[in-house]
Amino acid sequence: MHDYRQLALMLRPMEEKDMILYDMSTEDKAYAVKQFNRALLNSQRDGTDVAQIILKPLITKYPTWGDTALVYGLCLAREGSFRRAVDALEYAVNNSLASEQHLTVAQEAIKMARADEQEPAPAPEVRKRKKDISSMVGEGSSKPAARTAMQAPILMRASSGRNDFKMASEKEKRDIMMRSSSGGDEMNDDINVESVRTPADNLRLTVKIVSATLAVALVALLVIFVIIPTVATVRNSKDTSDRLDFLIDQLDQHKADPEVASIIEAYANNYGAGNASQETSTDQTTAESEVAQ
Repeated sequence: MHDYRQLALMLRPMEEKDMILYDMSTEDKAYAVKQFNRALLNSQRDGTDVAQIILKPLITKYPTWGDTALVYGLCLAREGSFRRAVDALEYAVNNSLASEQHLTVAQEAIKMARADEQEPAPAPEVRKRKKDISSMVGEGSSKPAARTAMQAPILMRASSGRNDFKMASEKEKRDIMMRSSSGGDEMNDDINVESVRTPADNLRLTVKIVSATLAVALVALLVIFVIIPTVATVRNSKDTSDRLDFLIDQLDQHKADPEVASIIEAYANNYGAGNASQETSTDQTTAESEVAQ
């Protein structure tokens, strides 16, 4: 198996300025950086289990923060979970990493984990069979065979009891302490990075946001360049109509004048106002008769 601890040692602690791309408050940023650095320190030592417990809520809360998935994948690789390690490391590469150095570490770790995954697991060590204690007792004793046969089972039971007793490792002790300090909550040792938002989900969300923005922009352009000019045209038409009515009223008041009468008659002929033309002709004839008298 490759040395993933050496890769973890190549990662640098996070600073608050590295979190500029993420939408966090100042307090959340300081807490996230502190927790990440704590997990990184544990991953560089022998506390990979503690590091995973710290990283799980960070991955869930900040799914685009690739550095958390990177450290998580290195911890899994150190424990021999190469398939899960590759998933976590690929997730880290597809999201934001703090530096080119972290990206290089992630890519190298993926190659190493895939190689280790293809290698067969080492065969378990076969313990040497212990010599039968009853035969040892029989060989080293000159006492009668009946006494030997009676003592052998007792010795074998005692020896078996001693060999089965095993002290808990430091990792198991830490795991029990962490679980007991969590208030009895059952924590899932596995974390599925695929359940967090993927780049494809982010792309779909971006497309929806862009589509909504374009729709709003099109509505705004329609209002500015179509609806408003149309309303202005209607208003201008009404104003023109009012002005025309005013002129017609003024001409109608002076229709006794032959020149005015001729203007009204020409207007009626051009715009099909037959009644107005007849009325104008009648008024003009009357006016001429009065002048002749």
